[in-house]
Amino acid sequence: KNSSNNDSNIELLTDDVTNEQSAKISENNEASAKDSVLWNFRTKIDEMTDSKNIWASIRSDNYINQDFPYEGNTYASITVRYMKKYGYDVLIEIDRGQIVGSEFTGDNYVTVRFDSTAAKKYYFNDAADGSSETVFLKNAKDFIEKSKKAKAIKVEIPVYEAGRPIFSFHVDKPLEWTE
Repeated sequence: KNSSNNDSNIELLTDDVTNEQSAKISENNEASAKDSVLWNFRTKIDEMTDSKNIWASIRSDNYINQDFPYEGNTYASITVRYMKKYGYDVLIEIDRGQIVGSEFTGDNYVTVRFDSTAAKKYYFNDAADGSSETVFLKNAKDFIEKSKKAKAIKVEIPVYEAGRPIFSFHVDKPLEWTE
């Protein structure tokens, strides 16, 4: 494979996931609440401040396949995080590979579409630890508010040598932030 084939690979893989999901739905029309696709919440008490840290995450329905050295299925995830010492953040992550973008050239953004609304750019900052699989969105408050109303989110992420693939996220209920 070469990088010029990545766009067609992305489409094929997305279609495969969609067909698998459709088959699963038709096999079990009476899905129980435990089979619902929801934001995954977890909490942890900060040992230094005794404050509660909260994370809500979802994983993409589709994936991309990349060339060496990032071979394998690469999924994306969205995490909304609250930590007393940092406030609210939105993290966009990929399993493997590198999210690329430069503030200098102005291409340090992801494009996001909530349900059927118009697509919007969200500029990002790199992770403080230097990891290239995670970025932090600059307008987290807006993203969180829109996530509270959306059941479908599409995120176009600039991935090194893979272009700007679109990752799709679907949940049965929008983000319900309780804190």
